[in-house]
Amino acid sequence: MKRKFLVWLLPLIAVWLQRLIGITSKFVVLSNLQYEDLFKNKKPFIYSIWHTNVLYSPYLHRGKHVAVMISESKDGDFINQVVHRFGNTSIRGSSSKGGSKALKAMIQHLKQGHPAAFTPDGPRGPAFVLQPGIIAAAQVSQVPIIPFHYECTRQWILERAWDKHRVPKPFTTFVVSYGEPIYIPRNLDEVQFEDVRNQVEIAMIENRDKAIDTVEKLKRGESYGSSISR
Repeated sequence: MKRKFLVWLLPLIAVWLQRLIGITSKFVVLSNLQYEDLFKNKKPFIYSIWHTNVLYSPYLHRGKHVAVMISESKDGDFINQVVHRFGNTSIRGSSSKGGSKALKAMIQHLKQGHPAAFTPDGPRGPAFVLQPGIIAAAQVSQVPIIPFHYECTRQWILERAWDKHRVPKPFTTFVVSYGEPIYIPRNLDEVQFEDVRNQVEIAMIENRDKAIDTVEKLKRGESYGSSISR
């Protein structure tokens, strides 16, 4: 009973704290026309999100009916509640448990025309190393991968955590960055599959670096280039 109560209470507190910080914050969206076209035309795609960004990604994509791959761990129970409270949905499973069943459910969700989200270095790391599940999902569903990352001008970085998790502070500016869509060919041999996996990993790291660079420019009062806001 105690655990059930905590699984209900702690996500509720987290959601309201996120909403409160969101109200006090500014947002800079770094986007591209290819992604914007997919979004505006309600085409399915896969957000690829490093585990360091797990906390606020559901808030930043609230109400979009995104299916999020969430591990079946105890920590996953809390994340699952937060995801649903922000108007999204979830599919439980990971590389370590329930992966095959969850991947099939995710592919079915994508084929129905809805967006999805993976944390391809989760749930246990290593950080910023892309696991193959997201490539398989994009390959079978023929839905593009969208690298996603956020950084903040004011944030705590949990240095002792394996993923160096980002926790935004009140009165911050979020820099939200979307990479260009990445389409995965349907037919790949093992060597080609690994090449594509590596290409997506590099694209995600470059998108992360773009967000970090933009935050540093904002801190210095420099121009950060164009952005698209919704």
